[in-house]
Amino acid sequence: MADHVTRHRLSLAARWVLVTAFLAGVSVATAAQQSSRSVWSGVYTDEQAARGKATYDLSCTACHGPTLGGVDGPPLVGNDFLRNWLEDDLNALFRKVHDRMPADAPGSLSASVSLDVVAYVLQANEFPSGSQELIPDAGLLSAIHIQGKDGPAPVPNFSLVRVVGCLTQNAAAEWIVTRGTEPARSRDGAATGNASAVAATPFGTQTYRLMDAAASKPEVHKGEKVEVKGLLMRQASGTVLNVTSLQAAGSACPE
Repeated sequence: MADHVTRHRLSLAARWVLVTAFLAGVSVATAAQQSSRSVWSGVYTDEQAARGKATYDLSCTACHGPTLGGVDGPPLVGNDFLRNWLEDDLNALFRKVHDRMPADAPGSLSASVSLDVVAYVLQANEFPSGSQELIPDAGLLSAIHIQGKDGPAPVPNFSLVRVVGCLTQNAAAEWIVTRGTEPARSRDGAATGNASAVAATPFGTQTYRLMDAAASKPEVHKGEKVEVKGLLMRQASGTVLNVTSLQAAGSACPE
């Protein structure tokens, strides 16, 4: 009888472990889905976009035009906008609006008003609205990706990007980055100044040939792990970075 009770308790415990594991898996999957979204998932409301249009009409048309087509400033709608922002995130777009707009009074818009403008730009580019407004939370905004209808895609050519890898030279004595990460959008061509963050970045599988690297004195950091920022140019002969900055992690690449 005691053995039967013990087996019954063990059976219940095993079932509970399975149920708990299943629920934990659902929870993790749900959290992952919520933590990474795109602008196609309805991230702003129509009311927020309407407020953004009112601000845009008052503060932004002189540079970007009444239909967002661009005047002195770049277009904020259509292919030109997408070419400049695809594969970036909403936090980068929000920071651009909040910190640098309008041109005659940068930083004068509050965070919430800046997000209203972002919502209007999304609406003008025909990204769908949803039931919740954008809020000024860097973590949440960084998890919302600006993508095309077909989902994630490579960063477009001639984008300013950041990569991390090993600095060396090829047989032609050209400076190259091996074991490089995938190119990630950058809005600032200067070095990040955070060597520990560079050191902590995992290596990748890409190789990049560096153009105009001499000003960054690459010879000082040969064989080291580095961060390189530059304009991305994919060519038949390989991928090139026209260097804007080069920063060493302070550690040698493994053999």
